[in-house]
Amino acid sequence: MLDLSSMASFRWKLLTIVLPVLLLGCSSTGHTPPRPELVLGGWRDPAALAPGADFETYIRDVSQELRKHRLPFVASMADAELGQVAPFRQLPDRGCKADIPRGIAILIHGLSDTAFAMRDLAATLSKRCFEARALLLPGHGTRPADLMAVDHRDWLTHVEAALKQARAESSFVVVAGFSLGAALALTAAVQSPGDVDAVIGLSPAYRIRSNFLARQARWIGVFRPWLDLGPREDFARYGAMPTRGIASTMAVLGTLEARMRRQGPLRTPWLVVQSEDDEVVDVAWNRQFFEAHAGDARSQFLNYFPTPPEKAVGDRLVWLPAADPSLRVVGISHLAVHISPENPHYGESGAYRNCGSPPFRTEDQVRACKQAQRVWYGVGGQSPPPGEAGARATFNPHYGDLEHRIDEFLKQALVALH
Repeated sequence: MLDLSSMASFRWKLLTIVLPVLLLGCSSTGHTPPRPELVLGGWRDPAALAPGADFETYIRDVSQELRKHRLPFVASMADAELGQVAPFRQLPDRGCKADIPRGIAILIHGLSDTAFAMRDLAATLSKRCFEARALLLPGHGTRPADLMAVDHRDWLTHVEAALKQARAESSFVVVAGFSLGAALALTAAVQSPGDVDAVIGLSPAYRIRSNFLARQARWIGVFRPWLDLGPREDFARYGAMPTRGIASTMAVLGTLEARMRRQGPLRTPWLVVQSEDDEVVDVAWNRQFFEAHAGDARSQFLNYFPTPPEKAVGDRLVWLPAADPSLRVVGISHLAVHISPENPHYGESGAYRNCGSPPFRTEDQVRACKQAQRVWYGVGGQSPPPGEAGARATFNPHYGDLEHRIDEFLKQALVALH
């Protein structure tokens, strides 16, 4: 699998493409297997599917697009899968006192992901009496080839339309995103600050570790339309990745940087949550980026760490321990920050286990991970205890504490309304 959640694989594959092009001046596109997922199907007119009059209409229209063009992971589960990956709306919890929500939260998933990735955060916000609305970005949820039919402008159009729709209905609007979704959320908030009252970035891809290489994806796509043709392993994510998907992601980051330079410090409360072990994003740059641009005193940066840092940097930076032996967690990966241990798919007892693949893990390690009754969860080179199998972390063992911190952040952000 290649996406923004497996950047080590991305760096390796991109290098194998970049070097021949630089040295020889050309590169063969190679043979593309005639798999249905590699044939363009849906999302031919993404603008027509953007949020408009009301969110329920948006859910209906996008769900119809999925029904026409989605390739199910398990054919007999097609309807159930569609219901999980489609955009959704979660109303405030029944325990909330007032019929009117505290606000509306727009939730945005990452590259190759689906709305399913935002279900835990939606539940968290619902318990805090917000209405959560999870988007499905154009090109997602159907088949990987559909990412060739869209670009970063389509993603931003959907996000900005959803924010304007929410603002027309609520006096308080939060926009939250994971990875690419975090970059889109911040880009939209900077462009239209009047539509956003708080921003949350989870494992934010404000800059990625392979930033220089990834910037070459725009022209590499001319020679090599597919960056990865890996098999599909998860109903909620793509396995293959067209080069255009990476190029569109980098275009979002370029737009974000340009808007930040033009607009100056962000005057909207901004919460960032990341893991120091994140193998995808440039964590040090994210911290510097936050310190340079977070202009609201209520903004905060939460950073999970595997070992105590030598010194704290910045007054608003909070260091939190990542490991949790009780849940067999050694470290928190890019995928894990926003996922609860109770998640039925990615959680501690979930149906999906991320065991990786060669050359980044040995065949023995992969086999042990798949066969073990229980595993330890970590990142990259972090090893499980001797004799134990290891998997990539797909949940945050401290999610309950994160819920509390998100609640406190939103309470502070809401103060301005009263």
